[in-house]
Amino acid sequence: MAQPSVKLTYFDGKGRAELARLLFTYGGLPFVDERVPHADFPTLKPTLPLGQLPVLEVDGTVYAQSTAIARYAAKLAGLCPSDPVEALKADMFSCTLSDLEGPFVDIMFKTKDETEKAEKIKTFVEETVPKSFGALEKLVQGKFILGDKLSFADLQFFDVVENKLKWGIPTFSMGAFPKLAAVVANVKAEPKIAAYLSKQ
Repeated sequence: MAQPSVKLTYFDGKGRAELARLLFTYGGLPFVDERVPHADFPTLKPTLPLGQLPVLEVDGTVYAQSTAIARYAAKLAGLCPSDPVEALKADMFSCTLSDLEGPFVDIMFKTKDETEKAEKIKTFVEETVPKSFGALEKLVQGKFILGDKLSFADLQFFDVVENKLKWGIPTFSMGAFPKLAAVVANVKAEPKIAAYLSKQ
């Protein structure tokens, strides 16, 4: 099967495209990483399938939705478990992380009043995240979430912690979740990921 021609288009930032970049990178899959200036988006928007970024062009056809793009990248990279139960575990982990995205986006990008934002951050860090991470901590089966083999869920977790939580809330700590912290460290230590991160 011939390697598809792939172009990922997003703004010049990590945001909703970084997970796909990590997945393509880990899989050793060549792709064009197109970064669009925010000023160009109004002109680009009407041409996009859903009027939003990121989009992924595969052999000339354009697709949208960051989760769909990431899952496509994960399949090409061999990071989707072939065993249905293992895939179910990875999806369960992934969906739990996705549930955190709504409140995080609301705090970071939609809450303008600084006092209200501070209150929401406090609740998010002290209640929302610990509830989810406390449950996820119990699911970690080894070096990575599913054991000794990396899956897309590990890279998604790394992206959530390093590129979202620690970016938006610099004081955020993984101290209460040693198994999850180890997963982040182990992902970061993967040679292809380490090489990618060293260039940033």
